[in-house]
Amino acid sequence: MALFKESTNKTTTIKTLTHCLPTILIKPDALIKMQIYVENCADEVGWLGTAYELKNSIYIDDVFLFDQEVHSTTTEITPEGLSEFGEAILQEHNGMDIWNNLKVWGHSHVNMSVSPSGQDDKQMETFSEGGHDWFIRIIANKKGEIRLDLYNY
Repeated sequence: MALFKESTNKTTTIKTLTHCLPTILIKPDALIKMQIYVENCADEVGWLGTAYELKNSIYIDDVFLFDQEVHSTTTEITPEGLSEFGEAILQEHNGMDIWNNLKVWGHSHVNMSVSPSGQDDKQMETFSEGGHDWFIRIIANKKGEIRLDLYNY
């Protein structure tokens, strides 16, 4: 006895249930830092940030710059830059808490749209392997546009 009938519809549909989505709040200092990064870099620039979940809200607490390779249309997180960043963070008094809550990756698209590129999507696949339940991607530009995507792994 078959419990389910095979669908004849061969297209995939994704529907967002807005009442289940968490509210994402950004601390003013973190937002100002992101704006400064975008405004003052002629190329793309990336940053990492801490975020904490409480009930049905996510709070982006802080953002951090680190050594990276930047170009007019790409920014690359290098193993060396990430290693140096990690060493510096872990020397802070709350370094382990910061490291464990790095759940935000943001970057600028300079003057381009805030739509994600294929490289942006690949980066989020890499973050999915980091053991986090969720991760946030932020894309901003000099026009003042910002896009936040929540990845629930």
